[in-house]
Order: sequence, then C-alpha cells, then structure tokens
Amino acid sequence: MEISDNIESPVVSIIMNCYNCSTYLKEAIDSVYTQTYGDWEIIFWDNVSTDNSAEIAKNYDSKLRYFCGDKNVPLGNARNLAIEKAQGQYIAFLDCDDIWLPSKLEKQISLFEANSNIKLVFSDCNVINSQHEILYRLFSVQKPSRGFAFNELLLSNNFISLVTVVIERSVFYDIGTFNDEFKIAEEYDLFLRIAHKHPLDYVDEALAEYRIHENNWSHRQDIGIKEQLKIIEFWLNKDILIKNKLRTKKIKRKIALCLYYIVKYMKFPKKWSAFYKTQ
Repeated sequence: MEISDNIESPVVSIIMNCYNCSTYLKEAIDSVYTQTYGDWEIIFWDNVSTDNSAEIAKNYDSKLRYFCGDKNVPLGNARNLAIEKAQGQYIAFLDCDDIWLPSKLEKQISLFEANSNIKLVFSDCNVINSQHEILYRLFSVQKPSRGFAFNELLLSNNFISLVTVVIERSVFYDIGTFNDEFKIAEEYDLFLRIAHKHPLDYVDEALAEYRIHENNWSHRQDIGIKEQLKIIEFWLNKDILIKNKLRTKKIKRKIALCLYYIVKYMKFPKKWSAFYKTQ
C-alpha cells in the first residue's frame, strides 16, 4: 500500500465491500452520510455484483469512491483491495447490510485523539433482524476489556464486531491486512494480531447495528470453527503464558465442531464419515 501525501485526504476511510447487496445498501450508505463527524470518504468496492448495487452506489456524491474488481474474490481479499485505495488516517468498515448510528465516528475519533497509543477502537453493537428489530445488545451482560486485551480476546470467541471497528491505518504496515486464507475468521485473526502489539479502547454504547438474515456469510459455522482452531493452533506455537488455557479452548472448539456436524449430518452417515476422516 502507498500512503497518500494529499493534504486534503479525509481523516477516515470507510471500507464498504459489496456483492449483490442491493436490499439493504441504501440504508447502509445513508447511515454514513448522517454521521455527525463529516471528514470521511467511502471506498466502495464492488465485488462484481450482478444486481443493481452499482447503480445505487453511483447515485451518491464524490465522497463515495466507487471501484469494481476484475473478478469476484473472497471477502478478505476484496477488503484488502479496498484498503489499498484508502487515503484516510483511520480505516473503518461497514458491510452493506449493516448500519451506523449517527455519532459513531465522532465518539470513536475522539478516543484516538485523547490517546495516541490506541490503534483500534470498537464499540457496543445492537444485533437486529431483517425487520430492523433489536434482538440483543452485544455487551449487555459482560463488558469487554480495554488496553492490552490480547489474552482476553484470544480466550474468547471474539467480542469485537467489525462493523464497530476503527483502526489507525499505520497499523496495517506493521501487522499486515486481512489474511485471505480465512473465509470467516479473517476479522478475528486481524484483531488478534493488532491486540498482540497495541492497546485497544471502546465506546460503551451501541454505535452500530449488525443485521442477521438468511444470507449472512457468517452463518457458515462449520468453516468458522475450523478457522478458529487454526488460529488457536498458531498462537499455541507462540511463546505466551496462557498455553494451557488455550489448549482447553481448542478442545472446546473441537467439541463444538463435532457436535455441529453430528446435528447437521446425523441423517447422512456417509457425510459424517467423510468429515471424521479429515480430523
């Protein structure tokens, strides 16, 4: 990636990756345009959509910079391509079926300005359904960790939601961007690499809304658990002080994966046998 020297570059670059997202797209983009903090650009990366997503995106002004890939690529790869186009000091992410609440950027940028050591700021988040009904709030029961939260993040199932995240762009030159080897857990992998080196902070308020619907890619639980196991194995091989707890987590995730497949394939013995041989 090249760092832009353009003095007129926006403070925040918002990464929006799209593949056939027309259903909720306008609502998502509008939630950026209603932000109380206005120094931003949208990097809209069209992953070769076949619906009218491009038409919707191109209907906005020059603060939305539209790009279209040459071919459809995995989401992590597409996000990296979009990040390469970013000009801002900070990188934020908004998927095309999610929503930001109006004060999101204002409250998060103020935390960066108050502490130059912070490299990632996230927030609480409402989880909504396709009818925009709030199902629950992520941190309603337990608050996440601030500061050097690597251990807590590694031993959890990822308490950070990408839709809430703002990252200082310089971090990507240090730890890299998304690992496109992962299809589901690429966000978790990125957050761990950042948290391993840098302190985090968060806004104890729901500043975004993550929408659950039947087409969510993250419903691929089998892939997600397998990728988490690979991430755990990576950190097990590092010289850290929580190996025993991490081994316990790996066992639990392995059990969860097996139970998932038992339920999914209990009526299909041949498929279960094929899965078992791969473990």
